[in-house]
Amino acid sequence: MLVAFKSHGQIDDGAAAATTQVRSQVVTTTGTVVAADGTPTPTTSAARPGLDSTNMSVAFAALDRLVVAPADPTIPKYDRHAFSGGEWSYDPSTGCNTRELVLIQESLDPPVVNDRCHPLSGRWYSRYDGVITTDPTDLQIDHLVPVADVWRSGAYRWTDERRAAYYNDLDDSATLVAVTSRLNTAKSDSTPDEWLPPDPDAICAYVSDWVAVKARWKLSVTPAEKAVLVQKVQGCRP
Repeated sequence: MLVAFKSHGQIDDGAAAATTQVRSQVVTTTGTVVAADGTPTPTTSAARPGLDSTNMSVAFAALDRLVVAPADPTIPKYDRHAFSGGEWSYDPSTGCNTRELVLIQESLDPPVVNDRCHPLSGRWYSRYDGVITTDPTDLQIDHLVPVADVWRSGAYRWTDERRAAYYNDLDDSATLVAVTSRLNTAKSDSTPDEWLPPDPDAICAYVSDWVAVKARWKLSVTPAEKAVLVQKVQGCRP
């Protein structure tokens, strides 16, 4: 059985996260995406909106509050399995895992999924390089702030439950992003002082989202990381 799902892209441009997109939603067995309270979601584009002066002012204020700490060579060695076992969470009530929900919710057109919640087709916009694809196998789900950097900037002190919550964070669209596999591999666990999206039009949204995620999860930044973020955020302000 194939099911066409409604897509959504409701984004709050004025909140502290600057790019919040609530994903606390369930997919019914009939194929309709509904909010947790049963309210149907609007069918709108999931593409990243443009950033205005308010967005960047919020990002700049949040950036100023981030803790700056140099890399600490004494912290425990990073282990991806400390984050949800390195696996996407699976919701037996919907039959969907985190990857599938992100693909469903970021599709610009209603995606077609099978009865196991695997997206078969849709239309996705890869934020980092501007590529549009109809094939979900072209995409990987990127942790915008990579889990290795999250570990280094504070998550090594977290509980297993908090690390699993970050790994599968569907409450803020800044955390998990569907992007082309090539770009996700190129980025790896780099911070903004090491890597930025090759599409110049993507950089302002990227650094704004990076700051939002770090602030929301109370993560530190290195001096080099903050220097680049300050430069880019200031350059993005009108």
